[in-house]
Amino acid sequence: MQYGAELKAYERINKSKEVKKNQSEAYNRVLAKSITFLVMSILISRTMLINKSAPFGVAFLAVVLLMEDNRLSLITSLGTILGYITLRGTLDNTFMYITLVPTITLVAIITNSFLKKSTERMLLGFVTLVTILGYNFFIREYSTLMALGVTFIESLCIVPVYFIIDYSVGCFREVKTKHLFSNEELISMSILASFMVAGMWNINVFGISLLNIFSLLIVLGISYVCGSTVGAASGISMGVIVGMSNNTIFVYASMLGICGLVGGLFKEGGKLLTLLSSLVVFAIMKIYTVSYSLEGNTQLMIIEAVIAAVAFLAIPEKIYEMIVNEVDSEKKGQSIDQNYVDKIRGIFVDRLDQFSEVLINMSSILNNLADNDKLDMKSKSSALIENLANRVCGSCNTNCICWNREMHHTYSAFGDLLEVVQSGGGEFPQELERKCIKKASLIRNAEDIVNKYIISEMWRSRLAEGRELLANQFNNMAKSVEEIVDEFATDLKEDKESEKNIMRMLDKHGIEYNDVFCINDKKGRLTIQLTTKSCDGIGICVKTMLPLINDSLGKVMMFKDDGCRIDPVTKHCTATFEEATKFQVKTYAARQCKDGQTTYGDSFSFGRVKDGSYMVVLSDGMGSGPQAGRESEAAVELIEKFTGAGFSKTTAINTVNSIMTLKFSEEEKFSTVDLSSIDLYTGEIDFMKVGAVASIIKSDDTVDIIKSKTLPIGILDKADIEVHKKTLKHGDIVVMLSDGVLDYDDESCGKVDWVLDYICRNDGLTPRDLAEGIIAEAKKLSGNKVKDDMTVVVSKIYGAAA
Repeated sequence: MQYGAELKAYERINKSKEVKKNQSEAYNRVLAKSITFLVMSILISRTMLINKSAPFGVAFLAVVLLMEDNRLSLITSLGTILGYITLRGTLDNTFMYITLVPTITLVAIITNSFLKKSTERMLLGFVTLVTILGYNFFIREYSTLMALGVTFIESLCIVPVYFIIDYSVGCFREVKTKHLFSNEELISMSILASFMVAGMWNINVFGISLLNIFSLLIVLGISYVCGSTVGAASGISMGVIVGMSNNTIFVYASMLGICGLVGGLFKEGGKLLTLLSSLVVFAIMKIYTVSYSLEGNTQLMIIEAVIAAVAFLAIPEKIYEMIVNEVDSEKKGQSIDQNYVDKIRGIFVDRLDQFSEVLINMSSILNNLADNDKLDMKSKSSALIENLANRVCGSCNTNCICWNREMHHTYSAFGDLLEVVQSGGGEFPQELERKCIKKASLIRNAEDIVNKYIISEMWRSRLAEGRELLANQFNNMAKSVEEIVDEFATDLKEDKESEKNIMRMLDKHGIEYNDVFCINDKKGRLTIQLTTKSCDGIGICVKTMLPLINDSLGKVMMFKDDGCRIDPVTKHCTATFEEATKFQVKTYAARQCKDGQTTYGDSFSFGRVKDGSYMVVLSDGMGSGPQAGRESEAAVELIEKFTGAGFSKTTAINTVNSIMTLKFSEEEKFSTVDLSSIDLYTGEIDFMKVGAVASIIKSDDTVDIIKSKTLPIGILDKADIEVHKKTLKHGDIVVMLSDGVLDYDDESCGKVDWVLDYICRNDGLTPRDLAEGIIAEAKKLSGNKVKDDMTVVVSKIYGAAA
C-alpha cells in the first residue's frame, strides 16, 4: 500500500489548502518587499548634493547587491535607473550613473555565487572607480589629471554614503527581532528615510510640495515616538539632506530640527500636545524667516504644515504604539523579558499538565483493575467446584462413574451443594444423596471451602473498594491540578510606566529607596512593592510614601494588610501597596451550642483574601459535638488555606471535597459548606453552596433569598457546588445561617419566613445586634430548647453608594 494513501480525502484537501495559503502569503511578502525596494531606489537615486552629483542611488544599489538576492538586485537596479532618468536636464552626468548602475549589477550577479562579501565589495568599488574614470576620460574628455581629480571627488561622495546606508539598512533588518535600538541607530534609520524624502523634490500637487509634507510628517512622528533627542537629530539631518539640493539648508535644518526638539519634549502629553507645540514653533520660525527675508523663506508653507498635521493625527494610535514597542529599548526589553517569563511559565505549566495526565492514567489503571476483579468472579464458581471434587472425589472408588458417565449431573449437584452451604440452609442435593458414598466428607469440605471463600471475598471486596476509592482520589487530584495550572497560567504584567512615575516622585522629594516593583494582575489591578531602609516602626511608608504614590499615579492606593516585611540580613523593609477597594465589609458571627453539648459542631471564618475579595465560610458538621466540630473545622481551615495561597474558591472546595471523601469508618460524618465571596472593587458577590441552607440579602426595601439543593461535601466524588451571583451596594446586609437556626421544630424545618420578618422589622441594626437577635429569636421560637447548633453570620457592606 502506498504511504499516505490511507489519508482521508478531507485531510488531503485541508493540507493542500494550507500549502496554497502559505505559498500565497510568501508571494505577497516577496511582492511587498520588491515594491518597497523599487520605490526606495527611485526616490534615493533622485537625491542630489550641492555640487549636483547624485551618489545616493549607486550607494543604495551597492548595499542591495551585496545582499546576494538577484531578484531584489535587478528590481533595485531598475528603480535606480528610472530615478536617474528623471534627473535628465538637471544632473550633468546622468549618463554616467545610468551606465554605472547596470555595470555593477551585472558584475555583482556574476560574482556573488563564488566571491566572499568583502572581496565582492572591493571588486564593486574597483569597477565603480574604473567606470567613473573612463566616463570622465573618454566621454567628458578631461585631461588625465582632471579626470583623476573628478573621479576621486565622485568616489569620495559614494563611499561614505554607502557606509551610512549600509548601517541604516542593517538597523532596519533588526526590526521584529530581540535587538534593542540605540539613539545612534534610530538616527541612522531616520537618515535613510531622509534620503527617500529628499528624492521627492520638484514633485508638487496644486503647488503644494510633497517633500515638505512628508519631511514635516516624518519629523513629527519620530519626535512623538522617540522623544526630543532623536527628534531633534532627525529633524536636523532631514533638513540638511533635503536642503542640499536647493541651497536652503539653514531654513530646513532649523525649522525641522526645532519642530523635532519641541515635539519630543511634549510627547508625554499625547499626540495633540506634541502637534500643537510643533505647529506653534513652526509658525514662529516661519514668521522669523519671512520677516528677515532669509533665503528659502518661501520653501515651507503654512498649508503644507496643516496637511502634515492632519496626516499625523489621522494615523491610528495603534501604529504609533507598534512603532514605540519596536524602537523604545525600555519597552521592547520589557516585552522580551515578559516573553522569557511566559516561556518559563509555559515549561512549568507543561510539567503540571504532564503530572495531571499521570494522575488520570493512574485513576484509569486502578479502575481497570477493579473491573478485572468483577470479571474474575465469573470463573470462581467453577474453581470452587473443582476444588471440592479434588478434595473428596480424588480417592473415591466411584469416581469414574460420577465424573465420567454422569459428569454433567454431578457438576450441577456440586454447584447446588455449595449454594446450600453458603445460604446456610436447604436440603442435600438428591443426585448426591442417591450415589455419593462420602456424604459426611463432602459436607465438611464444602463448608470449609465456602467459609474460606467468604473470607477471601471480604478481603477482595475491600481491595476493590480501596482501588475504586484511590482511582476517584487520583481523578479528583488531577482535576485540581488542572485548575491550579489555569491559575498559574494567568498573566502578571510588569508596569514600567508606574515604576518610573513613582521613582520620579520619590527622587523629587529626596526619599531614598532601593527598589520599586509594579505589576498588574489578570484583572488589571496594580500592586506595588517598595523596598527601602527600615524606618524602625515610624511608619514612613504610610505617612509619607503613600500620599506621594497616590499623587504620582493619579490613583488611590492603600497599604496591604500584611504590612511591611523586614529582611533580617539586609535590614531592608518591603512595603506592599495595592489599589484601594471601593467597598468595605463589617462582619459579626453569633452562635449557640446544642443543649447538653459544650463543643460547637459549626465552624466559620471571614476576612479579606489576597485576590481582593472578602470571603465568608460557614460549615455545618453533620450532627453535633466534638466530632462534627472537627469535620466542619477541617473543611473551613482547608478552604481558608487554599484561598490564602492564591487558588480559586472552586479549586479550594473541590480539593477539600477530595480529602473529605476519604472516609475510613461508617461513623465518620459529612459537612456542608456555605461560602460567599464579595469582590471589594465591583461589589459582586458569589454564593457557593454545598449542602447549605438558604442565605439572605437585605437591600433597602427588598429581600433576596439564595436557596440551594445540593449534597454536603464529601459525599460525591466531585463537589456538588451551586453558584449564585448577585451585586451589592452600600448598606446591603448578607445573612448566612446554619440549619440549626431554621430547624427549631419539626413543622417549620427549613423555612426562612420568620428570619425575613425579623430582618425587616429590625432594619438599621448593626451586624452584631442583628446576628445575636436572630439567635435569640430562634431560641424563643423553639421554647428555649436548642435542638442543634445555631450559627448566624451577618455582613454589612459599606462604600460606594448606589
